[in-house]
Amino acid sequence: MKLSKNNPLRRSGYRFFMLFHMATSIGGGFHFVASHWVLYDETKSATSTAWLVLSYLMPSLVLLPFCGVLADRCNRRKVLLLSTIYVLVLNLLLIAMMAWGVFHPSHLYVYAVLITSGSALFWTTLPAFLREHLSKAELLHANSLNTALMQGGYLLGAGVAGILYGHLGPIGSFSVAAGGFAIAAFGWIFIRRWFPDRPRKPKGGVGLRSFFKEFAEGVGYARANKPLFFFALFGLAPGYAAHMSNVLLVGFSRDSLQAGSKGFGLLDMSYGIGAMICGLGLPLFLQKFGTRPTMPTIALLGIATSCALVSFSYSLAFAMLCFAGFALFAQVVGILANTTLQRQCKEEVLGRLVSLVNVVQYLLAPILVWALGIYAASPKGHLLHEDSLRDGFIAVALFFLLLAAASLFGAYPFLKNQKEETKN
Repeated sequence: MKLSKNNPLRRSGYRFFMLFHMATSIGGGFHFVASHWVLYDETKSATSTAWLVLSYLMPSLVLLPFCGVLADRCNRRKVLLLSTIYVLVLNLLLIAMMAWGVFHPSHLYVYAVLITSGSALFWTTLPAFLREHLSKAELLHANSLNTALMQGGYLLGAGVAGILYGHLGPIGSFSVAAGGFAIAAFGWIFIRRWFPDRPRKPKGGVGLRSFFKEFAEGVGYARANKPLFFFALFGLAPGYAAHMSNVLLVGFSRDSLQAGSKGFGLLDMSYGIGAMICGLGLPLFLQKFGTRPTMPTIALLGIATSCALVSFSYSLAFAMLCFAGFALFAQVVGILANTTLQRQCKEEVLGRLVSLVNVVQYLLAPILVWALGIYAASPKGHLLHEDSLRDGFIAVALFFLLLAAASLFGAYPFLKNQKEETKN
């Protein structure tokens, strides 16, 4: 059942969703700062940070086909609830290991691998859950609000974590993260009051053959709708931006800017501010000016420019401003592509399409992350800067310039055709 836009239950549900989703994001911000800072503080190596990012990335490649099928065949609210509880339990186990004195920084690699299992299932299911309960007209506002809430929580969590990490330490930081995930778990229990569960009937059994058959149906749908699928791939821009910046950010803050953990938290917070501004402002912009076919290309050029400017930042304030722009432009591309996929894809296959898009991300992202980590750990840069960490941001800018060129063939024609079809 989809509630009407002005229904009081819907408005209450939105407010409730805002509160617990922000709690999730605050928890994510704390565990992000804590895990990366603990590891870099121990190893002093950008390569070790790259390995941590890879540990977050690699399991998804195997898990995503199953996540997409589960998102389409199971009760989506319960899937979101169970994946959140799973992440909560992992954080509690990590805290227990630290309290008992058996924790070693290398355990973070295992933690990253395990926590990614829950995260992959959660972020594959969430777009399908929103599509299930919202009208197509509401999806842009919902995705924009979701981006603003998630990044708002992350900026608060990461900023406070960076500032207070010296006082809280690893146990305190991961405890705050666990608290955020606990609030989110209660939220997914009670949200059914406003958004009732919709019964779903699995097409097949629980065996591997049945799962792969259903995943193959998603592949067939993607092949039959290639222009939509290729345009949806540009929704990976925010993910690539985050993964690559995560490799460089700790070392850049500590060694290049000499800003310490506070600088690291503030830089990550500024990324959240930029994304939040985009989430709040993009619907208003599109309402006034409409969706222009050139928007993804312009936004990708904005990402590249902002990233290059980060490399020339010698003050924390200017670096924060550049990171905010970096996030703002990245989210423009992501929201446009993801909303279009949700609107035009059949609801019953959306989870599998989202998982297919993410499979492409995780095929390429580990290669990019590892190459960037190796480059950032080299004695000197070979592009514009002697400092390899600064030069790493130039390499990221070049990557997004290539994506901007690709958008002229994958994004621009698709949006132009959509605009012409709307006029007709």
